[in-house]
Amino acid sequence: MSFMSNFSRWLMKKLKSEKRAKILILGLDSAGKTTLTKFVNTGGFIEGITPTIGQNIDTINFEGWDITTVDVAGQEQFRFLWDIHYPGSSAVIFVIDSADIERLPEARDIMRVHLINNPHLEKVPALILANKQDLPGAIQAPMLIQLLNLHLDMKERTFAVFDCSALTGIGVVQAFTWLVNQLSMDKLEQMA
Repeated sequence: MSFMSNFSRWLMKKLKSEKRAKILILGLDSAGKTTLTKFVNTGGFIEGITPTIGQNIDTINFEGWDITTVDVAGQEQFRFLWDIHYPGSSAVIFVIDSADIERLPEARDIMRVHLINNPHLEKVPALILANKQDLPGAIQAPMLIQLLNLHLDMKERTFAVFDCSALTGIGVVQAFTWLVNQLSMDKLEQMA
C-alpha cells in the first residue's frame, strides 16, 4: 500500500472523528432562533415553541457533524449570557426577523457589538439568516446586506446571508450546508 493511500485513509478517518462544532445562535427576541434550532433538529416545524428564557442547548447531527447549538435568549436583559458562550464557538448564526423592518436598526446595532466587532468571534464563520421569508414584506438577503452595511462591515470576514423561513424550512438546509462546508474548510486549514 502506498504512502498516499495510507495518508488519505488516515486523513479521512481523522476528519470524520473530529466533526464536532459549537454553534452560537444569536439575534433579537422573536427573530426565530429557537424555531430554527428545533426545525434543524427535527426536520419540521414544532407547534407551541415558547420564547427562550436564558438559553437552550441542543445537539443536532447535520451532514455527519455533531453540532452543539447554543440558542441564547435575545431579550436585552439576557444578552449578558451571550458573552459566556463566545469562547470555543466554531461558528455563529445571527437570526434576523426580516419582516420586522422597525427593528432592523436595533438588529444592526446588536450585530455590530456582539458579532462584527467581537474579538472572540472574529475568526469564526458567520451565517446571517433573513428569517421569516414566509411573511409578506420580508426583506430578502441582497437588500438586507445593503441595509445593514454587511458588505462593508463584514468584508474581512467569512460570512453569508441566506433567506429562510424556520416555519416552512425554506433555505434552512442550504444555509446549514454552507455553514458545515465552512467548518470543514476550517478543520482542513487547522490540520495543514
